[in-house]
Amino acid sequence: MKTFIATLGWTEWPVASAIIKHGLSKGDKILLLTPEKKDNRSRVAISEVKNFVSKFASSVEVSEFPVPIHDPAESIIVLAKLIGKEAKEGRNLIVNLSGGMRILVLETVLALSLLNVENLVLELQTEDKVELRLPRTWEVPQEFSEPEARALKILGEKAASLSDLAKMLRVSVATAYRVVRDLEARGAVSSKKIGKERSIELTEKGRIVSALISEDSNPK
Repeated sequence: MKTFIATLGWTEWPVASAIIKHGLSKGDKILLLTPEKKDNRSRVAISEVKNFVSKFASSVEVSEFPVPIHDPAESIIVLAKLIGKEAKEGRNLIVNLSGGMRILVLETVLALSLLNVENLVLELQTEDKVELRLPRTWEVPQEFSEPEARALKILGEKAASLSDLAKMLRVSVATAYRVVRDLEARGAVSSKKIGKERSIELTEKGRIVSALISEDSNPK
């Protein structure tokens, strides 16, 4: 089964073209990524996609997924969760970036770069109507150790001093320092000296990673 994920702008044609190219089967899905705030042209495009699909594959589900594009970190989080959920269901993912605002396209690519999606087709149609398949050039992100993941989840709630973080991790301050040092090297946290204490907080990257780790750790 396939899931089409498409950034949608003011016309349905990039989505329709991808559907014609790849075909539709029973059980397939179409997810349309749009900004949370839409104008009438976007609403018309959504309606046209649904009308197009209903004529050829009425059993295929077409869903709209609003994205908070003006909060990039939050957008990447919600997109990564959405795409990750489809990937975990064992679906083949076809991600089409031909339409929509540039920031939405960029946030979608950044979300994909955080995921290990095996069955992925990433494609777009250029302004001169050439259809391209884009290579996956990013590496699968390195996994965080158990103490690092716990630290990220703790810091996802609020910033903490090194000594408080050590207590919450139930490790020595020296061990907590090594965890923080490794997370800093990976760009997930930042720290600064305040008086005699060192305060640690998440970076934007850390905020995204923390949210995804918390999601993965939720009971199913």
